[in-house]
Amino acid sequence: MKYRTVPACLALVVACAAADSHGQESARVLRNGTEATLSVFGPRPVDLAAKTLVDEFRVAINVEDPLYFYSDDVQFSHVAPSGKRVMVPRASLLEMRVDLRPDGSLRDVRQVLADLVETANAQLPFAYRIDRDGDTFTLVATRTRDEQGRSIDLTPILDRRISIPLGTRRFLEHVSLLTRALEEQTGFHIACCSGVADNQPGPPTAFRADDEPARSAFLRLVRSRPARNHLVRSESGAYHLVPSEPGGYYWLMKCQPGESWCFINLNPIPDAR
Repeated sequence: MKYRTVPACLALVVACAAADSHGQESARVLRNGTEATLSVFGPRPVDLAAKTLVDEFRVAINVEDPLYFYSDDVQFSHVAPSGKRVMVPRASLLEMRVDLRPDGSLRDVRQVLADLVETANAQLPFAYRIDRDGDTFTLVATRTRDEQGRSIDLTPILDRRISIPLGTRRFLEHVSLLTRALEEQTGFHIACCSGVADNQPGPPTAFRADDEPARSAFLRLVRSRPARNHLVRSESGAYHLVPSEPGGYYWLMKCQPGESWCFINLNPIPDAR
């Protein structure tokens, strides 16, 4: 296990930064040679830790939210224009050590995520597992608390098996069939994707899913989709667009406390700097 107790001064700084605004987030990676400290504070600290690792080290890490039933696991955020009180998960602080290579990259992505999950499972009222498919990792919530605060097993939404008939469609048309299949099984409205993910409609592609976990079907769809075009300068000085390699995305699936809907936020992994 590779995490440390949060120093009081750091905990105070981060907590104070978030104290005046419900839902405010703070994340940082403090490097020191071949070690770094990852500190995050926010309503979804596992999401925030994964996003920080993606942004800082350009690795593929997805996170799937738990469902929120227990009142102590959420807090008031704001009042919507409709007058409805909007709740968010209760903010938490996570901190852990990260081992680096001399070039500044992660020494062992799998170990970093194992430490993150162990830290989160010890400090949060939820539990996560790690799924791996090639170089893509997914942190999946598998336990939550019921209305009485008792720890209960949770069937992850994307564990559900779905089928999609073979067809040639646009990316979001495939996704719509996938989310509709999940809605029929769970009763939850599943929305996807972010505007960033649809900035290149791309040509229609053939796709099908035969009684497989929705997660694996969605991952295949994501991997088939170019993340962005790159503006490249030629030897003559002229600029032209070059398509990127497909599959450069990660997702954060967030479920709204007190509501029967979840949103899959799909975003491109930043380019190497």
